[in-house]
Amino acid sequence: MECMANSDNVIRAGLTPKLRDVPNLISGLTYTASPASKHAVEPKGFPSSSSSTLYDPPVPEFSVVQTILPGKNEQNSENHREVDGPSLAIVTEGSGVVTWGPAGKLQLGRGDVLFIGAGTGIQLKCDEKLTLFRAFVEA
Repeated sequence: MECMANSDNVIRAGLTPKLRDVPNLISGLTYTASPASKHAVEPKGFPSSSSSTLYDPPVPEFSVVQTILPGKNEQNSENHREVDGPSLAIVTEGSGVVTWGPAGKLQLGRGDVLFIGAGTGIQLKCDEKLTLFRAFVEA
């Protein structure tokens, strides 16, 4: 899963028919070697959740939660707390149901994308193994 902050700061260097600015790209590189761990985002648990992992990079634009529900005889549901900003979620594997509020309910399957409004707690329940990524911002 890749999630990027919105930016107009693109310097193209190849594999595109658009303007390529190789000199500007080269001037912006640091050439300082460092271990990959310096740039890796350390995953941690998502509050009040046992099947979700939070990836919280050091940027204010977004965080990403990965939820994997194994289904059948193992855990097949999970509650996500309300977050202060909007969320976008995508199902990358399996199927299930998301519910919110007193009457909100939607069937989910691989490839489905879901908008979750600010301040909305959700419950995920899988029919079979469900993998879902949720990008959100705490406004």
